[in-house]
Amino acid sequence: MLPAAVFLLLALINPSVTLPRNMHNFIFVLDITGSMNVADVGMDGRSMRRLEFGKQLVRKALDGMSCGSRAGLAVFTEHRTFMLFTPVEICENHLVISTMIEAIDGRMAWAELSEVAKGLYSGIEAVSDLEAKDEGSAAGAANLVFLTDGHEAPPVHPTLRPRFRGEPGEVGGLIAGIGGSEPVPIPRVDEEGEVTGYWAQDEVMQVDRHSAGRPSTQGTEAMAGVDSADLQARISQGAEHLSSLRESYLQTLATETGLEYLRTTTPDAFADALLNSGYATRQRVETGIGWLPAALSLLCLAYLFGFQFLRARAGASHADDASSGSVLSIVARETGSYRARSRSSQTV
Repeated sequence: MLPAAVFLLLALINPSVTLPRNMHNFIFVLDITGSMNVADVGMDGRSMRRLEFGKQLVRKALDGMSCGSRAGLAVFTEHRTFMLFTPVEICENHLVISTMIEAIDGRMAWAELSEVAKGLYSGIEAVSDLEAKDEGSAAGAANLVFLTDGHEAPPVHPTLRPRFRGEPGEVGGLIAGIGGSEPVPIPRVDEEGEVTGYWAQDEVMQVDRHSAGRPSTQGTEAMAGVDSADLQARISQGAEHLSSLRESYLQTLATETGLEYLRTTTPDAFADALLNSGYATRQRVETGIGWLPAALSLLCLAYLFGFQFLRARAGASHADDASSGSVLSIVARETGSYRARSRSSQTV
């Protein structure tokens, strides 16, 4: 009993040792625009909305990060990244982080626009500004993880699209592409988050603003230098009301900003790509080992009570054997007495 008590006391003290561990520092940005309500991703034969899948990816990555690592959370909608909270230590703030991830919803979006490039640039700028103000942490510089399907709404002009004004590679991280390869309808969602229908072809802007021109008393006025001769044909043939992963576009954005690109498949693969890479900073971290004496205390108690239980069972077995032997002796004695009386009767 004494060893178990000693180990339990050590567990309560919670001793620690300094061990080398991989530390990470990520700011996760989740796209919450309308196309992220499309349910064309998932695993094990079960489809889910892109946004819900993105939240699963973030949870899995956080589960694989060591205590001492840091994580921040943000959302993208319209044309900007909105920071929910800057990076915090993940173990001490696990409940807060989990609650915030669970609360993220497409209904948080304040506009129907989805200007992905501008949102990405905004996220890079936010991380850069944060690093300029931060004195540094054991987890290293923050890396951006931008989770999106790449669907721009309205679409961008191929040559007049927004340009990145920063320094490529100034902020590390990756763009995580979410979505299927086949274009599917984009659902309408009510205030309760339920699908009420799907956007029709004539309800969605099918061409970029530059090609569409600006309204005037004479109809639409084309912008200088933009060929709009086939405008009506492009509008009638447009498929912007359908959505798929815009992978080539995201790869272009990744190249221009110095980020990596990753097409997401499963939460495990996503976590491996983040945690088994150059994003880690090797640091010596004080690590609690209170679990070890607690386990030894439990083993001591199991041995003690298990031994007592087996000994009690053995004692009961011996008592039963002795009792059975006494009964047999009595039976034998009475049987012998009966036989003696029988012989005596026969002699008479």
